[in-house]
Amino acid sequence: MDKKNREKRREAMLGENNPRWNGGNSDYPNHAEFKRARVEVLQRSKGKCEICGKLATVVHHIDGDKSNHSLDNLIAVCSNCHSSLHREDALIPNLGRPLKYSLICGHSVKQISGIFKVCPGTIYNWIKNPKKEKWFKKQLEALE
Repeated sequence: MDKKNREKRREAMLGENNPRWNGGNSDYPNHAEFKRARVEVLQRSKGKCEICGKLATVVHHIDGDKSNHSLDNLIAVCSNCHSSLHREDALIPNLGRPLKYSLICGHSVKQISGIFKVCPGTIYNWIKNPKKEKWFKKQLEALE
């Protein structure tokens, strides 16, 4: 495809015309800052996963805070290691820190989902939704 057609196609896929368009919302506050940091992290790791050494294609927020794009909070990982980081009760290898939602009030998401008789995904959704998160925290306080 020549450069002119490529540019025309790119412009046709911008904004609302893109099938992945979601109204301009992003999971990442300061998305442009994250994109710049992502490039630096991948360069720092020389394109290798910082866990297993394979080709890194993903940049992971160590503390799980999608607004914290500081370079010491980001690691380059392959897709396999990234999925394992988001599995239940995973610990980040070599750092030993609990993952984003691994521990809530001293309990794992798996334990909490058992208490509430829902799947772990439901717990994640409650945490992401501000109204549900408020209700969820009250429920957790009542359990203690």
